[in-house]
Amino acid sequence: MPTQTGSAPAVSLQGHAAAGRYTYRAKAPRSQPLEAEHTKLTHALAAHRQLLSHAASAIRTLTAARNELIAQALEDGLTLTTVSTVTGENLRTLRTIGLAYDDLHPSGLPRSAHVAALKQKSAELRAAERHRDQITERREALMVMALRKQVCDDLELASLTGLTPDHVRRATRGSVRPA
Repeated sequence: MPTQTGSAPAVSLQGHAAAGRYTYRAKAPRSQPLEAEHTKLTHALAAHRQLLSHAASAIRTLTAARNELIAQALEDGLTLTTVSTVTGENLRTLRTIGLAYDDLHPSGLPRSAHVAALKQKSAELRAAERHRDQITERREALMVMALRKQVCDDLELASLTGLTPDHVRRATRGSVRPA
C-alpha cells in the first residue's frame, strides 16, 4: 500500500458559488487586476443581456401593435401600396399581415388617421430596432475587449452573453485571441 507524502490534496476550482449557482471552471486562478477586470466585464455583459431582453420585448410589442394597425387600415380600404409606402414593408408581408386578422370589421376612421397612426408606430418600431442594434454593437465591443485583455475565453463569453460559442467566435472574428 503506497504511503502518502506530506503533499496537500489537489484543490479543484470547479464547483458552485456560495449562492448555489454554477461557476465557471477556470484552469488557473486569475491575478488580482484580471479579477477586477473580469468582475467589471461580467456586470457589463449581464446589463447588456438584460437591455437586449427589454429591447426585444419592446420590438415584439410594437410589431404586434403596428400589425394590428396595418390590418385595420387594409380592412378600411387603404391600398397595399399606400400602406407599404408608409410602413416600409413589402407587399407580400402586408398581404400576410392582412390575412392574419380575419375577424376585423371596418372602423370608419378616415384615411389620414390610418396613415398618421401607421407612420407613428413604424417610426417607434424603427427607433426600437436602432436601440437594439446599438446595444448589440456595445456587447460585441465588450466581447472583443475581453478577448484582447485575455479576461475571458470564448466559452465563458458565450455563457455570459447567452450566445453560442460559434456566434461569439463569428462576432469577435479578427480580434486578437489568447494563445
